[in-house]
Amino acid sequence: MLKSRTEIEQSYDTFKHTIHADRSYMRADHQLQGWMFINFIALMMHYRIYAMLKSKGMQRKHSPGDVLVHLKRVNRLKVGDEWQISEIPKKSRIIIDGLVIPIM
Repeated sequence: MLKSRTEIEQSYDTFKHTIHADRSYMRADHQLQGWMFINFIALMMHYRIYAMLKSKGMQRKHSPGDVLVHLKRVNRLKVGDEWQISEIPKKSRIIIDGLVIPIM
């Protein structure tokens, strides 16, 4: 029972400090519900990335936040009539290859 409480406290800490979802500034109920839904999805994605890092043995070197920062550097560009992926930085490529994330 104590272990589950620790996991819940860790989720709240992630929710507040990593996702920065401790203040809403919403004025209407439907806005608050949408805000909570998006933050819940963000929390699920955070733990999914963490599980991927843990399964590949990369959690000591990278955090879910690091993965998101590096994935932000991957862009798709429209050149003429075709969509192409821009050049991927080396550190981002290492993370993408290590986690086996399909790009394209």
